[in-house]
This record gives sequence, structure tokens and C-alpha cells, in this order.
Amino acid sequence: MFKRLSILEKRPGDDQAFFSRYWQERHGPLVARLPLIRTYVQNHVEEQYEPTSFRVGGIVELQFDDAAAMDEAFTADASQAVIADEANFLGDAAGYVIGDSPVRMAGELGKLVVLLAHGGDQTGVKHFEAALRRLPGFIQLIRDDVVSTITRRGSARPGQRVDNFFHLYFSDVAYARRAGPQVAELAWGSFKLGVFQMRTVRIV
Repeated sequence: MFKRLSILEKRPGDDQAFFSRYWQERHGPLVARLPLIRTYVQNHVEEQYEPTSFRVGGIVELQFDDAAAMDEAFTADASQAVIADEANFLGDAAGYVIGDSPVRMAGELGKLVVLLAHGGDQTGVKHFEAALRRLPGFIQLIRDDVVSTITRRGSARPGQRVDNFFHLYFSDVAYARRAGPQVAELAWGSFKLGVFQMRTVRIV
């Protein structure tokens, strides 16, 4: 299915608990009313591993039948309520068009989402991915390569530059938490990394 990701940022002064609660309980149901959404999963940040080059309060995973369905969803009448509600919890955001890609819930598994801006070092990306697959407790990796970035309407700055999203699944949360600091240390050369341990919530 056609996949779009979004990085959501907290408002200055808001803590993660408020952001996650409002996003799941209030904003999520509004997004769920958009037409033609096949899958809507929220990735809530449980832990962020330093150093990080990215501002992340949460990551959205959306699936549609195709790009036309995505465009129709975000221009439908129901999108006005979504936009109006953003000021209640959202600092900034950007969308990332991926294309055909799966979505997996974490469930009882541990999950890390790794954001990478590689600066054109494709060989380094291959070595980086191989290192991820060798982590203790590793089960699965879903790699989402960014096709294009969608800057939020009215934003004063462009969306954060991301080339790849790596969704890493581990046999349990403890393995994911131990892996987080190890992954954060893998930045080299022109790499910019963000590593986050996530809790997934399926809305649609």
C-alpha cells in the first residue's frame, strides 16, 4: 500500500505526556475521519537517545490505496477540523512520501525508529543497515526511503531533512532499550541520526 509518514513536533513548553495523550485521545479521532485512509498508526516516543539531530514528538504512519487517495484525504472537508485542532498540541510537522511499504504494530515487541540523513553516502547506508541487523534481539527491519517531503502549510521553515526511516523490531522492549544507545553511536561522516524507542497505537 502507498505509505506516508509524518514527523510531529511538540509545542515549546509542552511535555511528552501531554503531547502523547492529546494526540491519541483528541487529535487521532479527527484524523481517522479523513476519507480513504487504510491504516493510521501513531508512534509515541517513549525514549530518545542522544545525541540526536531531529525534533520528534511522534511519528505518523498512514497507508492509502495510492497517491491520488492520499491527496483526496488531505483536501476533504474533514481535513479542516484536523488543521484547526493542530494548534492545541502541535509545534510543527512535515510529511514524507514513501510509496509502497508495509506497517507493523509493535505489540509486545520492542520498536525503535531511526531517522537518517545520509548526505549522499549510499555505501555508508548499506553498512549502517547491516549493523542494525546484527543488534541483539533483532527480529525485523522495515526501511522507508523518502521520495519527497511535504512541508506543513503555514510553517516558517521547511520540513526536517530525512532520507530514510528504519523501523526496527526486537524480541522485547528491553532489547530495544539496550539497542537505542548503541544505534545512536553509529553516526559517522556526514550522517545525522535520530533514535527513538516507540510505543505504537493503531487508530485505523
